[in-house]
Amino acid sequence: MDKFVIRTNISLLHESNESARKVEDDGQKIEQVELSSLIADPGLRISISQYHPNIRDRVRRAYLQKGPCQPNNHNFKKRKIGDSIRRFCPTWYGDHESWLEYSVEKEAVFCLCCYLFKNDVGRQGSGDSFVKEGFDGWNKKYRLDKHVGGTNSAHNL
Repeated sequence: MDKFVIRTNISLLHESNESARKVEDDGQKIEQVELSSLIADPGLRISISQYHPNIRDRVRRAYLQKGPCQPNNHNFKKRKIGDSIRRFCPTWYGDHESWLEYSVEKEAVFCLCCYLFKNDVGRQGSGDSFVKEGFDGWNKKYRLDKHVGGTNSAHNL
């Protein structure tokens, strides 16, 4: 059988994530993730697609068990938008408690649901702003409701 099969080592696509490490087992390398040390801040996470396919579901389950990153005691940065001073309002967590996340690093909000389950196939409308760049249009709170979408949205599956 070995002359027909070429054995390869399994490796993560993105090795700079500190929560991933290689473990030797029976001569083959198996990728494992230290689930307790996954990065909480959504602005610092690597994409789910950068994890090896064999561990993606474990990573997803770990993030689901942790729940969305929702710092309440943070001093949310104020900025001028138009003629008004705006900032993130922590009461918005209550309106979107299952998916809304705040990144202290990027001072923006993200969507846990889209991070975990949205296919990574390039720019997809406004969804990328809630997964990769972060959304910080504090004067447009209605976009949080619009992001949830209709019955075919990943939020409603």
